[in-house]
Amino acid sequence: MSLLMSTPLLAEELRPQLDDLVRHFGNVVFGDEYGVGDAPGVVAKWQESPIGIAVQGHSTDQLIDIAARHIRGLTEITGVQFKKVAPGSPNAKIDLMFLYRQEMSAVAKQLPPRDASALTTMINDPTARCFFLSWKVPNDRIVKAIVLVNAKLEPAEVNACLLEELTQVMGLPNDVDAYWPTLFKPIDSSLNWSRWDKLYLKTLYSPQMKPGLNKAQALEVARTLFAKELSKSP
Repeated sequence: MSLLMSTPLLAEELRPQLDDLVRHFGNVVFGDEYGVGDAPGVVAKWQESPIGIAVQGHSTDQLIDIAARHIRGLTEITGVQFKKVAPGSPNAKIDLMFLYRQEMSAVAKQLPPRDASALTTMINDPTARCFFLSWKVPNDRIVKAIVLVNAKLEPAEVNACLLEELTQVMGLPNDVDAYWPTLFKPIDSSLNWSRWDKLYLKTLYSPQMKPGLNKAQALEVARTLFAKELSKSP
């Protein structure tokens, strides 16, 4: 009897309150996970479609299938299209690299000093399994990204970390703790997007969330969209 009574209570405890959801979204969009770059001052997202993705390094059919599944999911949620392109192509906007950790420093050496320093900081973090860098020109338009995946990881680990990094590359860069299910927690191994993760992606790529909005403006838009979602049954 107690088990049956506790189940809806647990579900209610894991359902975010509107203020908490808005605050968390703001910290995810306008924060910097590693603290190695400038925190975004305005809403930034991809504004071209399709986005070219080039796969490099020690990829396998299984790893490519994992990445493709997440990319298809991003398209379903956001409407943004992707296409596979050859490495080195001028149309390669996202470089997805499966590398051993000792190989990653070679990537850093090809970057400008500030970006190289940021990437080196991530590479030297023994807890980091996958990580990304992205570039914006101007501040509201994401134009390029690199996603690095430790090639020694098991496929299940790649599944979880690729889900997170490919999601963050969309313009949701930060990890912030939360009491509801979300892949944006600092320590998380989600294999799929939660209802709230999908809401963040849909909100960011909603026509109402215009590139260049400052934090206050963006959170006003988010509050309206979140309130509508929270009004639905669990």
